[in-house]
Amino acid sequence: MYAGTGEPMKNGVVPGRVILLFWGMALLAATFTGLIFFIPLETYQLYSNFFEVVIASICMISCLYAYRTWSERIILLLAAFAFGGFALSNTFWYLYSIAENLGRQMVFSTISELGFLGFMLFFIVAFRIEFPQKPCPVSSRIVLWGLFLIIALIVLGTSGITQNTALLMFRFLIVALLIDVALCHGVYQYNLLWPGICLWSFASVLYGYREVFVAPVTKNLLTANPFWSLVGPLDILAFLLIQLGLFEYLNSRQD
Repeated sequence: MYAGTGEPMKNGVVPGRVILLFWGMALLAATFTGLIFFIPLETYQLYSNFFEVVIASICMISCLYAYRTWSERIILLLAAFAFGGFALSNTFWYLYSIAENLGRQMVFSTISELGFLGFMLFFIVAFRIEFPQKPCPVSSRIVLWGLFLIIALIVLGTSGITQNTALLMFRFLIVALLIDVALCHGVYQYNLLWPGICLWSFASVLYGYREVFVAPVTKNLLTANPFWSLVGPLDILAFLLIQLGLFEYLNSRQD
């Protein structure tokens, strides 16, 4: 940091070829999403989980490299922890979910959830540190927290309080906090970072609902309806948009 300024000593530009590379990966990810209708779902889920881990790892390495080479902004380190934690957690999650005699009924409440929730918590901290607080759109916050309350009441009213529903409500709460912090710190002003966060949040809610209300009933539902397998491709697209958004932010802050 420059003494007395709070600005990093390195504040360079992310090369255009790096940005183009990530746009290329985003295009491939979008193509992969469409292949859900042409590949058997069990095979698709295997590829999806593999690509999730690979892309999250690439994003982690990119953030660390960007911090070391182009800009010493703390948001890059926190993002690297977020991506790295997700990669490790998703590896454990998938291996646990296919393990014989364990299955999908128990995977939602394993330690892997710490990595998934940690992804959001790291970005909550990153936004609070990196972006100055701005006047929040009051109507948006009312809609956000009102929606959270309605969903919570519906879930608790239909399923009661169990370990899984409590964890689901906690996940929804973290998602709502992430969106709220993003709104209050002006992240919505960034054309790639904000859509990436919103897409991740939607996929996170979809994942929680799937694991609590669909997976415990029968695994056949997961291999019969492509909709429930969209979580992985959406995560991949969200990671790439977030990474591109971080690059966009770094370039907007160059000297």
